[in-house]
Amino acid sequence: MYRTNSAIEFLDKKVKENTIEITKRIANQIASAEKLIDIQCNIASHFIGWWSSNTSFARKGHEELNALLLSSFHKNIFSLFSALRLSSCGLYGAARPLMRNIFEWLMISKFSSISDNPSVMKKWKNEETIYFSNSILKKIKVPSPEEFYIFWSIVCEYSHATRSSLQISLDIDDKENFEEINVNIAIINALLECNYHLLNTHLITTEYEYMGKFYSSPHFSKLPKYKVPELRKAAHTIFKSNRKFLGSGSVKLISAYKRKWVLSS
Repeated sequence: MYRTNSAIEFLDKKVKENTIEITKRIANQIASAEKLIDIQCNIASHFIGWWSSNTSFARKGHEELNALLLSSFHKNIFSLFSALRLSSCGLYGAARPLMRNIFEWLMISKFSSISDNPSVMKKWKNEETIYFSNSILKKIKVPSPEEFYIFWSIVCEYSHATRSSLQISLDIDDKENFEEINVNIAIINALLECNYHLLNTHLITTEYEYMGKFYSSPHFSKLPKYKVPELRKAAHTIFKSNRKFLGSGSVKLISAYKRKWVLSS
């Protein structure tokens, strides 16, 4: 730092060096996340016209639910990409508030998709505060919300101005720093699997699946071939491979998120 007059010059140089070295060391984990982002965007491309159409199917009688789910998926893709790129150059601390945001989007969206009480989506539409613990976590009866509480407490600790938040060094030769980068990439892959569930279980309903298949048939040759089954197969291959480097906490989070939820009234 003392050998240059420019902090920006020093940081830019360090980030570029880190990106090369981190990509070498954990190439497979980073590639998995990149592929999952591509796959999800490719799947969504078959349905985006229907989701944003004025003739879009009303979900449970609430127009705002479609907007909430689409906004969640769309914004999460940007946040997942940003968190991945920040982590891949050593800026793991800056990526962690994004992880909290992604997780909260995932929880609010799935909750709103299955709940008979529209209060959360109404608050979202009106840009009112959603008290995450009381409005979402405490309403989940099955599965046990313990894994959600554990993960949320971790990402909150990372995000707020606590002793553990952010970072003080870009030195990836420091064992602790590199381990934190590994943790980030694993969490990003776990959140991507949850985001995939949100896309394929809640955004793509039976009606949308039918429309995607029908209008991608040979009768409509101007539209791209319906490749969703192949894309889903590729995603599940990556999920299986990811289990080699995901921690038990990440696997438990994925399992709890993908399960059928039962909510209290």
